[in-house]
Amino acid sequence: MCDDTQYLHYLSPTESGRVHDKKVADDYPLHLPPGSVLRQDLGFLGHRPPGVLVEMPYKKPPKGELNFSQLLYNQMLSPLRVVIEHVHSGIKRLHMVGGKLRVRGDWFRDTVMLVAGGLHNLRVRSPQRAYLAHERTKLDNSYA
Repeated sequence: MCDDTQYLHYLSPTESGRVHDKKVADDYPLHLPPGSVLRQDLGFLGHRPPGVLVEMPYKKPPKGELNFSQLLYNQMLSPLRVVIEHVHSGIKRLHMVGGKLRVRGDWFRDTVMLVAGGLHNLRVRSPQRAYLAHERTKLDNSYA
């Protein structure tokens, strides 16, 4: 779980890839403040924590099409949902996370994910990152 600044706030314990996202969410429930907004993808279809507004894209029905308002809603959600994809890629910068771990033990997988998440948060909150983004825009403007 992350916020709009890509800061990672919560990681559930690791599970194998065969375990469905919704089952993990049900096994490790989050207690979010009432009135908060939870953006989730279609892997969590049916997961609705109490008192939380859930924003989820519409799924195309089998052999059917989405209507115009559903397509528009999905297009409005897309740039908001891309933040979590940036967090995933930021965590996978530690290549141990993206590849196959050959060490047995849940504690090791959990520790690797914890370290990868911590390194991602350090990079996101780094003042150097903001400086580089500022310099990049300054360079782009100088070539225009």
